[in-house]
Amino acid sequence: MGRNPANTHVRFWRDPDLPGVEIRTSRYNAEAFCRHVHDAWSVGLIEDGRTTFVLEEARHVAARGKIVVIPPGAVHACNPDPNSVMAYRMFYVAPGLLDGVAAEVFGRARSGGSPRFGTPVIDDADLYRLWRRLHAAVATGADALEKQSLLMQGLAELLTRHGRLGSPRQCGRVPDAVKTVRHHLAARLDERVSLDDLSALVGISRYHLLRVFSREAGLPPHAYQNQLRVVRAKVLLAQGEPISQVAAEVGFADQSHFTRVFRQFTGATPRQYQAGTHV
Repeated sequence: MGRNPANTHVRFWRDPDLPGVEIRTSRYNAEAFCRHVHDAWSVGLIEDGRTTFVLEEARHVAARGKIVVIPPGAVHACNPDPNSVMAYRMFYVAPGLLDGVAAEVFGRARSGGSPRFGTPVIDDADLYRLWRRLHAAVATGADALEKQSLLMQGLAELLTRHGRLGSPRQCGRVPDAVKTVRHHLAARLDERVSLDDLSALVGISRYHLLRVFSREAGLPPHAYQNQLRVVRAKVLLAQGEPISQVAAEVGFADQSHFTRVFRQFTGATPRQYQAGTHV
């Protein structure tokens, strides 16, 4: 399937009054995303249409009026169902921000675990309207206190109505080889790294490395590095750096390659992302 949708709407908001939060509104009538992950919690409001997506090896359906919650690091691709249009508002929330609210909601003595949700698709009309009010407050330039209060209320009610605390993360679960490769790729975004290089780095065969890395990270090494490049590119674009300069700085051979990969992971072009409103 092609990944060159007729985008009728893509827009971003990054509000200095809400550090750790990024908002987007989008409308697509074709496949827009490859399989990818976010380093933030994704809280989406489906405004129109329907999407069928796979998350943690299970298929889920979200349609108009539903809330979708996807945890950091979870591989997914939420595209509109065939022959349909999907419109949504998405809030990307830094993990530390949600963890902080969870500590306040559940009590700091119990805050060692990470928030968990029973299902990624939530049917809660009141909560849906609350998150819409948050976006409206950002889009219209409301007072910082109003925006911050709506964000706190939205996160707290998401947790108290639909969340719980899971067990603390077991850092030792991820094989050392995968951690080493992750760090290596993160430190070399602007370099061409070969599979032979990675195999030699950790002392295991290329085949075994691909299998264990894909199993633990959810993406093969090249896609994982591209994900990291896009994350870094978003920061540079938001700072106003020229697109061609960003492409070179994060390791893409040319701007067209950068644009193609950026669109695959974000559903928008670098220019559309950079045009996001700073309010």
